[in-house]
Formats: sequence, C-alpha cells, structure tokens
Amino acid sequence: LNILPSTLYLHSLFLGVTGDKIIDGKEAKPHSRPYMAFLHIGKVGKICGGFLIHPNFILTAAHCQRQNINVLLGAHDFSKNEESQQVIPVEAIIPHKCFDNLTLANDIMLLKLKYRANITHAVKTIRIPKRDEDFSICKCSVAGWGYAKTNGNDNSVLREVKVRVDFLCYFFLNSPQNKYFIFQGDSGGPLACHGILNMPTAVGIVSYASKGCDDPQSIAYIRVSAYWDWIQMTIKKYSAA
Repeated sequence: LNILPSTLYLHSLFLGVTGDKIIDGKEAKPHSRPYMAFLHIGKVGKICGGFLIHPNFILTAAHCQRQNINVLLGAHDFSKNEESQQVIPVEAIIPHKCFDNLTLANDIMLLKLKYRANITHAVKTIRIPKRDEDFSICKCSVAGWGYAKTNGNDNSVLREVKVRVDFLCYFFLNSPQNKYFIFQGDSGGPLACHGILNMPTAVGIVSYASKGCDDPQSIAYIRVSAYWDWIQMTIKKYSAA
C-alpha cells in the first residue's frame, strides 16, 4: 500500500457530512471560529472556505484558485452586513507548485491579502501544527458555509460538525483509480482540533470526498503539518516582497 503522508482520511461521527458540504450540521455560535474565512471567487460567484493563519495570509485548498478573490472575515451570516465583517481583496494567489488539478495532490494554497486583517474579537488567526504534533485522540470539527440540507439549499450562516480522526487510514492521492467529488461551499476550510494547551489548531484542509477505507463517506483532508516548511518559507518570501 502506498502512503502519502500529506493526505489523511477522517470518518465523521455524523452521516450528514458528505464531501465538503456541512450537511445537517448545527449552526455555529456566532464568532466562535474567528479564524474562518469566506472566499468569494470570480464573476461566477463560486465560494470556498479558508482560514486566517497570519494577519496577511489565508490558507485554503488549491483547487479553489481563480482570479479576483475577495476574502470575507468576521462573518457569521454572509448575507448580512454585520459590523464585525471585513472584506479584503487578495493581492497574490500562491498554490503549491506541485498541485495537480486532476488528482488533487498537494491541494494547498496561500492567499496574500492586499492589506492586513484587523484582529478583533471576531477576526483572529488559528495556529498550524508542526510536523511532530499528535492529534490522534483529539476532538476535531469542521465548519463552513456550504449546503445546509441534503436538498441542496444554500446556506448563509456558518455551520459546524464534529469528526473522528482516524490516522490509521491513509489513501494514496496520486492513484489513477481515485474517485473524488468536489462540492461548492466548504472546500478549503480547516479541520480544527484542540491540541497544545487546548488551543484550536488547523490540522487539515478540506479537499474532497472519496470512496476508501471501507467507508463511502470518507473525506480527504490535506495534512497541514506536512507543508510547514513551505508555508513558513512562502509567508517569509511574500512578506518581504
């Protein structure tokens, strides 16, 4: 069995989690996840999730890349003009150089904001893990603004759902027989786990749903810690530019 350390599978505690849509999850407490970013992409209105890891940088999935991305921070209901919201255009789109649009290998991307986010009670960064951190017994969850119901109705409020981490189940992302399904809404959002000092940590990035590990509803997440060096070097490079 080939193993790709940068990709991990998780099985949801809720059958409602399908692909990258937070289906039948519960509404999140307003601003309880101040690191969450809503990405409005291009003229077609495609949306993705993301998360703030630095006042100037958003981490998300590379398959979300398009031109003309605007980032909405501090939002609970993106359909409303909330006082906590900050809208910041993206200055630089930086997908991983080895991202493969067909297999979704290395499905990770940094977005440099045109100006720094204003850190408030509703807008904060989330830490990312180093390579040696263990989250195998941690409580984790995912959140997003994707579809709320199985009938495909749009959702404008942030919703969340808990997941169980199974680090023993890996899947080789580059395998040609992969069958994956991308859904609009929650791609690029974080798999958040409580690690060191019970601090929320972005362990994974929502990538796609795929059959595997004896569970047809398995969800593939990009392992953030595998890209620690790339993330740090990229932030340093673009911060100096």
